[in-house]
Amino acid sequence: MDNTRIAKSSRMSLELRKYWLIQSITDLKDETIISKLEQLLGDFNQHDFALINLAKPIKEHLDIEELMQEQQYVHPTKSELNAIIEEANIEESIEKLLQMI
Repeated sequence: MDNTRIAKSSRMSLELRKYWLIQSITDLKDETIISKLEQLLGDFNQHDFALINLAKPIKEHLDIEELMQEQQYVHPTKSELNAIIEEANIEESIEKLLQMI
């Protein structure tokens, strides 16, 4: 089996793949290839990494309780809700607010 197949093997752990890449880069003699690798790696900016991190499998079923637990959500108390309502200082009627949406 050649080195390309070893590196692309899905059975190979992420760490082994990293070590294989490091070894392959270390063995390079052609400065042009190294420059191309630098350019390729430089093209990944923070936006790209953010998008990669967003690409996660979606759960088949949404469990609100589980989601609340994962996000450590705590329901506001009635007094906290009343304070938010008071602070918002909404003067329109509920009917008018509903029409706005």
